[in-house]
Amino acid sequence: MRILVVLLMLCAAAVQAQSINPAAFRALNEAQQAQQRGDYAAAGKRLQQALEQASTGSVEQALVEQRLGYLAIARDRNAEAIDWLRKALSRDQLEAEAASQDRRNLAQLLASEGQAREAVTLLETELAAGALPRENRRLLVQLYNQLEQYSKALPLAEQVVREEPGVDAVWYQLLVGMNYRLQRYQAAERWLKVLLKREPGNAEYWRQLAGVQSLDKRQRAAAGTLRLAYEGGIRFAVQDLDNLVALQVNAGAPWQAARLLEALLQRQLLQANAVRQERLAQLWQQARDHDRAKSAWTALALSSGRADHWLRVAAIQLNQGEWDELLSSLERARPAASAEQRRTLNQWAAYARQAQQEG
Repeated sequence: MRILVVLLMLCAAAVQAQSINPAAFRALNEAQQAQQRGDYAAAGKRLQQALEQASTGSVEQALVEQRLGYLAIARDRNAEAIDWLRKALSRDQLEAEAASQDRRNLAQLLASEGQAREAVTLLETELAAGALPRENRRLLVQLYNQLEQYSKALPLAEQVVREEPGVDAVWYQLLVGMNYRLQRYQAAERWLKVLLKREPGNAEYWRQLAGVQSLDKRQRAAAGTLRLAYEGGIRFAVQDLDNLVALQVNAGAPWQAARLLEALLQRQLLQANAVRQERLAQLWQQARDHDRAKSAWTALALSSGRADHWLRVAAIQLNQGEWDELLSSLERARPAASAEQRRTLNQWAAYARQAQQEG
């Protein structure tokens, strides 16, 4: 999410009520008048003169540095403005309200210059003091997100949408994304459902909803979501549905991938062709669900008659010691087998018969 643009104060805060050197007071006023005329060079020169006359660590020094910072902002010199405002704040001489405003403006400048960590530190100080307006809280959320500090960002982001439910959809998307990265899939699902209430025809939200349900190991719910979207007129590309299955495979969850693929085939969201049937059987086998794998390979072998499919069935039966079934599968594989496959068939058949005799 892009960093929110917060309107910076382009003129310095009012001079503090406490007593300051009259010469410094006069210099500040003259510089302000020159800046208001657009004569930035004259304003800068007058402030530099006053700075040379100010005592180190004094309130006058802090006020002049503060004004130099805002003059740099007016001149679009962000790096220079950052330097001056840092110095002014380091004197610890500014009144609390002025210092608070300066910290918030400095944080905005730092954020715009890619210095997120320092910006966060300043905004956290203001947040702890209860002096962080809505715009700055939104900025802090985005900086936390940028720094991948999602746990800190989420409560503030939720505060944003509670205060303004009609806020731009990007805030709900941000909540979805941060919860997803923290593997809080049900929370991500909750915010996606809010987005779908706002945009029920958005296919991407439906895909994301099915995706987080799938990652939460609720494969039937994911397939049901896709079916519901389909019945509502949403059309998904075949690649989109295949990608949802691949998501589980890439996550190292072949059993969940198989469950999802099976549900998509059953609901006829994906066509049950030979390629997908073979993939389903492979996924069950990768998941070590031997019964489902054997059933899937058997169904595929019966429809295709291919020797390699029967050998897949036979391999499971061999591992499970199902000798009678193994011999039957080997015989079914034999008519379409190659010479190399027949050698395997003969070896496995001999092993099965020997095992039967020993048993």
